[in-house]
Amino acid sequence: MAGLTAEQLDRFHEDGYLVVEDVLDGADLVAIEAEYLDIVDRVSTDLADQGKILPLTGTTFSEKYVEAMQQLEDMYDLYQHLDISLPLLDGLDHAHTMNAGPEVFRLLTNPRLLDIVESVIGPEIYSNPVQHTRIKPPARHLPGAALDANIAATLWHQDSAVIDSEADETDMLTVWLAVTDATIENGCLIVERGSHREELTLHCPGKIFPAEIYIPESIIDGDRVIPMEVRAGGAVLLHKMTEHGSLDNDSDDIRWSFDLRYQPIGQPTGRSVFPGFVARSNAHPDRVTSDPTEWADLWWDARDRIANGTTPMQLNARWEANALQPVCA
Repeated sequence: MAGLTAEQLDRFHEDGYLVVEDVLDGADLVAIEAEYLDIVDRVSTDLADQGKILPLTGTTFSEKYVEAMQQLEDMYDLYQHLDISLPLLDGLDHAHTMNAGPEVFRLLTNPRLLDIVESVIGPEIYSNPVQHTRIKPPARHLPGAALDANIAATLWHQDSAVIDSEADETDMLTVWLAVTDATIENGCLIVERGSHREELTLHCPGKIFPAEIYIPESIIDGDRVIPMEVRAGGAVLLHKMTEHGSLDNDSDDIRWSFDLRYQPIGQPTGRSVFPGFVARSNAHPDRVTSDPTEWADLWWDARDRIANGTTPMQLNARWEANALQPVCA
């Protein structure tokens, strides 16, 4: 196993975060971009046929993505095809989609990535279903009220706050993977050093989307805020209690990352309505999911059960009462 060194582990436990370069190699990044380019080509053709956008003229994924997003009235007409989770909606139906493609599965189960995860949480690794891709166009191309964390700056929060309280004791680790270089200019993560040693912080419900919870910036200790610049293929590890957000993308290109979460097998995920899977197990290797199609089917089956009413949707409502708090006004 080529995981973290003892020194890296000490830094992670001391600071609540750790930058690890070169988790993915060039071939991994090329494969991901190719899968996403195929999706943009397919979806943009459909959108052009519907008269929602003009045919795209760009050649790269980044060019086509930005061109499409500039034209769309509802950015989710494209974005939801690219995210790696179904939307957490009361009205989830059979038409809702996501990218459950094989390259995303290979990303989730990348051996180098799992070696790093094993260093932190041990060898019995479960892939938590709270996962997203963040593909952020330059901020100047976004609508003025764009507050969605997947395409605009991410507000301050703790990852433990976005899941149900049943998972408060779960040893969840966030792995934030950079597909493009993450810099201060293009909107890298920012963290509050040492905040993982504090209690779960007050979060406010989102002003436009209640699920977009946030910690008021007025209670963040600015003297401890650190930018997490990392090269493409690198990762930022985050403790579930570390307070973090991201900056605006003020560059001329996209800033692209994946948020992945892992935990020991058998602990609650905090989002049981969506499917996780066993990614690595020394004790029970027969339980490991190794087939990308099997993983994708877990998501489509979950969507259909929710849409049919067989499985009730569960939304995290623990912060709704805070809307009346003065600090959230």
